[in-house]
Amino acid sequence: MSTDDISRAAFLDELQNALQHLYDPAALRESLLLGLLGLQTSHDPIGALRQQLLSAIRALRPADSVPLHAEAWRVYHVLTYRYVEQMAQHEVAVDLSLSVRHLRRQEQEAVSVLGDALLSGRRLDLTVLSADVSSPRDGQGGAGASVDAETRPSEIAAAPLTSDHELAWLRHSTPSEAIDIVALVELALETARPLADRSGTELRSQLAEGLPPVCGQSASLRQALLSLLSAAVAAAPGGCVDLAATATEGEVSLAVRAECGRADLPVSDKAWRDNLEMARQLVVLCGGRLELGAESSTSRARDRMIEFAAILVLPAVERASVLIIDDNSDALRLLERYLAGTRYGYAGVCDPDNALRLAEARPPQAILLDVMLPGVDGWELLGRLREHPQLGSVPVIVCTILPQEQLALALGAAGFLRKPFSRRELLTELDRLL
Repeated sequence: MSTDDISRAAFLDELQNALQHLYDPAALRESLLLGLLGLQTSHDPIGALRQQLLSAIRALRPADSVPLHAEAWRVYHVLTYRYVEQMAQHEVAVDLSLSVRHLRRQEQEAVSVLGDALLSGRRLDLTVLSADVSSPRDGQGGAGASVDAETRPSEIAAAPLTSDHELAWLRHSTPSEAIDIVALVELALETARPLADRSGTELRSQLAEGLPPVCGQSASLRQALLSLLSAAVAAAPGGCVDLAATATEGEVSLAVRAECGRADLPVSDKAWRDNLEMARQLVVLCGGRLELGAESSTSRARDRMIEFAAILVLPAVERASVLIIDDNSDALRLLERYLAGTRYGYAGVCDPDNALRLAEARPPQAILLDVMLPGVDGWELLGRLREHPQLGSVPVIVCTILPQEQLALALGAAGFLRKPFSRRELLTELDRLL
C-alpha cells in the first residue's frame, strides 16, 4: 500500500469518527479534521466543522430527476440517516431494506464518496495522519469498521446548532415518529450515568404509568434530553438529579430538577449554556418547547442549597388514520410495516370497489392511491375522491411507478410518491400534509 493510500485511509478513519460524533463537541474538539480543513482559527471551530460536514452531505443530494433506485440516492440516504440523524444501524437497515452487514459496506462506500467530495479541489497534507492509521482511538473503528451500536459518549457537552438554516433542514428532512417516552428516558439515563458517576451525582427517575408516546424525531429528542441532563449534572456535582415524566391533555412533560450544595449555578460556563441552548433548539424540532424555572439561570441560597429546574414539553401522539388503496398485497404489507411504530394508523384495501365504502364508513386523515388498479382507472378514482362530499377534503397521495407527478397534482392529488420509495420518504410526505 502506498503512502497516499495510507493517508487517504487515515483521512476516511478521521472523517467517519467525526461523523459518528457529529453532535458531540468534546469529540469534535479532538478531531484532526479541524487542522486539515483549516478550521482551527475559526470563531467557532467545532460549529464550523459540523457545518462543513453537513453542507458536504447536503451537496451530495441527487437531483429529483435521478431515479430513486440509483446508487447516488443510496449514498445520500446512508449518510443522512446514520450520521445527520444519528439513527441506529438496525433502524437504517430496516428503512433501506438492507441487512446490517450490507449496510456496513454501504456506510464504508458512502464515507468514501463524502471523503472524495471533501478532498476535491483541496490540497491537504494527509501525511500527518499516516502514523495514526494502525492505532485508532480507543473504542472507535475507522472507515473499515462500522459501529454496531449507537454512539454513547460518556460525556455529553452539546453545542448549539450553527444556523437557522441547519435547523430548518433537519426539521424538513427528518419525519416525525411515535416515540416510546419510557424507553427514551431509560436510554438517556443509561448514557448519562457515567458522566454523573464521575461527578458523584445521583440520577433518579419517576415515570407516571400509562404515558402515551410522543410525536417527534427520536435522534433530536434523545440528544435534547442528554443535553439537559448534562447541564443538570454540571449544576449538581455531588448532589441529585431527578427526572419525572407526566402526561396532561395532549402533552407529555419531562421535568429535570437538581439540588446541590454549590454556591451558584455554572451560568458563566459556555459549555453549560450551550447544553441548554442545544436542548431548546432540538426540542423545537420535535414541535415541543423547553421551559426553564425561575431558578435555572440564577442561584438562591437556602441552607446552602440551590435549584436547577427545566421542563421539556412534548406533543403526545394523535393517531392519524391512512387508507391505502393498492391491488398488490405485498405492497400493502410493506406499507403497513412502514407505518408501524409511527403516529399513523394503517388501513389497507386491495379492491378499489370497496375503497370508497371503507372510506365513507371510517373517514381517514389521508389516502395513498395506486393508479394501476384492476377494473377501474386510478385517475378516475382520484376524481371521484376529489368530488366526494365527505372525502373531498382528505389529502390524496398518488403512489405509482409512472412518472406522472404533474398529472397527479393537476387532477387534485395533494402529493406524489414514485415507486419504489422508502419509509422515510413516505413519512416525510405524510408529515408535510398532516
